[in-house]
Amino acid sequence: MLEIFRWLQGYVCFKICGKFPERFINIVTKAGIAIWNTKRTDGELCACMYVRDYRKIRHLAKKSRVKLKIVKKAGSPFFVRKYKNRVGVLFGVAVFSLVIFIMSNFVWTINITGLQTISEAQVRRVLCDNGLYIGTYIPSQSFKTISRDTMLELDDIGWMSINVIDSHASVEIKEKAKSPKVDNYHQPANVKAERDGLILKINVHEGEGLFNSGSAVVKDQMLVSSVVEDKLGGVTLVRANAEVIAQTHREMIFSVDKNETRYVYDEPKDRYKFNILGLKIPFSLTFADDSEHILCYKTESLSLFDTVLPLSLQTQTLYNRTPLNKVINKQEAEDILFKKASLYEAFDLSDCLVVDRKAQFSQTDTQYFLKMSYTCEEDIAYQQDINVDNADIERRDAKPKDNSQ
Repeated sequence: MLEIFRWLQGYVCFKICGKFPERFINIVTKAGIAIWNTKRTDGELCACMYVRDYRKIRHLAKKSRVKLKIVKKAGSPFFVRKYKNRVGVLFGVAVFSLVIFIMSNFVWTINITGLQTISEAQVRRVLCDNGLYIGTYIPSQSFKTISRDTMLELDDIGWMSINVIDSHASVEIKEKAKSPKVDNYHQPANVKAERDGLILKINVHEGEGLFNSGSAVVKDQMLVSSVVEDKLGGVTLVRANAEVIAQTHREMIFSVDKNETRYVYDEPKDRYKFNILGLKIPFSLTFADDSEHILCYKTESLSLFDTVLPLSLQTQTLYNRTPLNKVINKQEAEDILFKKASLYEAFDLSDCLVVDRKAQFSQTDTQYFLKMSYTCEEDIAYQQDINVDNADIERRDAKPKDNSQ
C-alpha cells in the first residue's frame, strides 16, 4: 500500500554529490521532509523523495554545499504528463480502474476444501442453487444463510463455513463422521445357504453344524443352527457363524445383434464462448443437435500474478457422427461375446474361484448367443437373524434329512 501511495503522489530518485552528503540528509530530516531508500552507491549517496518536496530543497542543498542529480522519475504525475496529449490512453486507464472497482464486488473464484466422499460437482451445484456461484454480487448475499441451506440439503456435511476475501470465496467443509457398522452379536442368527451347491468344506465358528462335507444343499437351507444344547439338555441361543465352501454352478447367456449400428465421426469443429462472471458470450450463433453431434468442452481461465480472474474461454468441440449399419459375422460375434464373458467373470465372479467353464455358441436370424456354464468354489454362508420367540420352531425345522453323498 505504501508503494501504491508513493506512486500516486509521484517521487524522484536522486544522487547527492559533495563533501558532506550526510549533513544534507540531517538537514532535510530535521526540516520534516520525507526521504527514503538512502544508500551509498559507487561512493555517492542516493535517496528518494516526493516530487513536491524535491522542489523545496534547493536552498537546503545550497546550504549543505552539495549538488543534486535526478536519476529516476516515477509516479502518476509523470505518467499523466507523458500521455496528456493522448486522451484515449487516460480514458482507457480510467475505464479499466472503474471496471476493476465494479468487478471487485463480485465473486471471481470459488475454492472448496475438506471433501472426502462428497462430490465437488454436487456441492457446487447446491451452492449455485442457494446463491453462491462465479458472478455472485457479494453485498446482496448472506453467506451464513447459504451455508445453512447447503447443510440442510446435503446431509453428509457436518460443518461448513464460507469466507469471502476480496473476490475469492473459500468454502471449508467438514463431513460427518460415518457411524461404524457394528454387528449385533447379541442377536441370535442362523447360517443359511446363499445358493444351491455341494459342500466341500465347512468350518463352524459358532453354533451347531447340520451338514458335513459332501452334502448337497439348496438355496436358503439352514446350514448352522443358532440353538446349542449342552450336556445337561439346556438350550442356548447364539449368533451362528461359519465358513461354508461349496461347489456351485452358474449359467449366463450373452447376446449380440447381427446388424449393429455404428457411428462414423467427421473432422471435429471448434466453437468458442467467452465467459465473464458467469455470463457466456458465444462467438458463433450456430447450435448443435445432440442427436447428431458429440460435444466436448474445455475451459481455460485467465490468471494474473497467480490470481485467477473471472474471465475464461470455453472451447466446444463438435464431432459430427453419421450412423452406419454393419453386419457382424460369426467370428466378430464370438470375439464380442467372449469379451462380455470375461467382464462378467472379472466383476460378478470376483469372489469365486472358477474351476471349470463351458461355452455353447448359437444363433438365430437376428442374434448370436453365447451360453457360459461355470463351476465355481465359493463361500455360500450368510447369517439370518431369527425371532427369539420362534427359536424352538426354527430348531425343529432345522433337523435335516440324511442327504449326504
